[in-house]
Amino acid sequence: MHRSIAGSRDGGTGRGAYRVPDSRFIELVDSRRQHSLRYNHKFFSRLPSWYNTYRMVWQGKLSQFRNNIQLPFVFSMVQSDVARKVQTSLGAWPIVTFSGYAPEDVARARKNEVLISAQMKDCDSLTKGVDFFLQADLYGTAVARYGWKNVTRKNRVRMLEQVAPGFSVPVVREYDAEHFNGPNWEPIDPLDFWPQPGKKRIEDMAWVIHRYWMDLDDMLDDSRGENPYFDPAAVRELKAFPLGAGAEGELRTRQLTYRNQWDWEARQSERFAKPAEIWEMQGIIPDEMARDGVRTRCIAIGNARVVLKNRELPFWDGQKSFKAYSPMPDPHSFYAPGKVEVAEKMQVAANRIANQKLDALDLLIDPQMVVSSGANINTQNLFSRAGRIILVDGAADDSNIRPLTMNMQGVQGAYAEIGQLWQFMQLGAGINDIVMGLQQNDRETARGFLGRQENVLTRLMLEARVAEEMFIEPLANAFRNLDRQFLKMPHEIKILGSLATINPVTGLPLPQEAQAVDYDDMAPDYRARAIGASQMLGRSVRQQNLVSLLQMMSANPALLQLVNWANFARQAFELFDFKNVEELLVQQVPMVNQIAAEGGQSPEAVASATSAPLEQLSPELLAMFGNNQMAGAVPQMTGT
Repeated sequence: MHRSIAGSRDGGTGRGAYRVPDSRFIELVDSRRQHSLRYNHKFFSRLPSWYNTYRMVWQGKLSQFRNNIQLPFVFSMVQSDVARKVQTSLGAWPIVTFSGYAPEDVARARKNEVLISAQMKDCDSLTKGVDFFLQADLYGTAVARYGWKNVTRKNRVRMLEQVAPGFSVPVVREYDAEHFNGPNWEPIDPLDFWPQPGKKRIEDMAWVIHRYWMDLDDMLDDSRGENPYFDPAAVRELKAFPLGAGAEGELRTRQLTYRNQWDWEARQSERFAKPAEIWEMQGIIPDEMARDGVRTRCIAIGNARVVLKNRELPFWDGQKSFKAYSPMPDPHSFYAPGKVEVAEKMQVAANRIANQKLDALDLLIDPQMVVSSGANINTQNLFSRAGRIILVDGAADDSNIRPLTMNMQGVQGAYAEIGQLWQFMQLGAGINDIVMGLQQNDRETARGFLGRQENVLTRLMLEARVAEEMFIEPLANAFRNLDRQFLKMPHEIKILGSLATINPVTGLPLPQEAQAVDYDDMAPDYRARAIGASQMLGRSVRQQNLVSLLQMMSANPALLQLVNWANFARQAFELFDFKNVEELLVQQVPMVNQIAAEGGQSPEAVASATSAPLEQLSPELLAMFGNNQMAGAVPQMTGT
């Protein structure tokens, strides 16, 4: 890898006669960067406004005699939507599932399912998913970058070492500890992502550019490793080209547009910091600049002066390492409308009406006073409070002093207008009071509430399914491709959750030792399938559906005979939030063992026979299996 990176600085050819100067690659990346910034300038300029609306930040001046509150309508809608999507798509286990094409592929697919789900948990996908889906609601489109992360550091441990027979002393040993080694992903700021204009999907773009910041000392440490990300010689050269005054002035002029300029200021204000701005482009370059014939390249520019990397895309699948998601896609643009954009103007109107209402109430509680100039009243002490005495010269009537009362009839309409605006915002964002768990009308029936909830969840389920199709499943497939390329084989995994004791396919106890993933397990071309959207219905609705299903099954003895009641009970207990489900269930499968003993077969043979299609089962085995099921299940289900 070191050789390919170093050779790429000669244009990727390895031949001096065809060397393309570094200035040409810097010009290429910079021209594409400026083209994307010009094309998307209007979109980038609106991002701070949407962010301030969500954060309820007021940019204008404040007046002492005016109210200035921000109603949390947009904030509550966005948080409710993010919470539901994250819990739906990333909060369950497993996060994704893999299906085998043949019966013998079930075990291999299960290993891939556990491996990918565990890796997504290890890289903190739940907490990162909050930021990712939050950006999707704020800006309409969220972008994430994935790759392989390896963090190895020196670690010390104390252990007993025998120095003489029967005598040991504690010693300190140092070793290389592998803190993290696996696929990883991070959401990135949309202001740091510059896509090719005119394209809707990242896969269709000829190039994309990601701007990020790194400390020069960290880059030097990485260049001393076995597989450096940047060219070590280029990193050392970067020390002579710090961030220039031109770049500093450019960043300061973008203060109101590019929020991430504060990242640069924070690094600059640190005393010993050495910030470096990196533009990394992934995509296709002109043919005359790729003398080795490889046009799909990854080029990184440091401080707009040094080519830190110029090589082919690092992953075997040849895809860009970016994924995007839009909850409400635009059919013609990469940047889709966000929920904040839809509700922003109505949020501003609701804020204005609420502040005007409070101003009017202030005038009612502490009214203005009309005072005669000849009443000899000290106006500096003219304020209202309980028990206050105001002395006047002459008659103490309206001829000398009186409150200026206002007509407050129009204030009552403010409540109705704010409520109407709130309903309009719910229609636009698809998040209403049902999703947010607010109190409903006392006259509404339970069936009416469930009907409204189902209508709302239909739209949210589509958004969740789009998230799984555009992001969760492609990310899981990318993780599997990274495992094929970088994962050390064999790799041990542990099956977690309720599937750790009983195999749902065979009904037999699973072995307790860790499962090993080898090259044969990664060879089949499986595709990940997210399962979160199918569980998006409310827990209370699924509980009612389960009760209805039990009533239907109790009236059909033939159906009772075909159900695996151990797994059915496990899912029912988990649905009703019972803890320690395994303590409520028998840890073995006595029914399978009993049938095997009666038939003179092994439990494995019985399990494989019962997992076969129904028409292949012998009538005797089906009757024996059904009688045992009915003996233990029917009396409890029917109450007899």
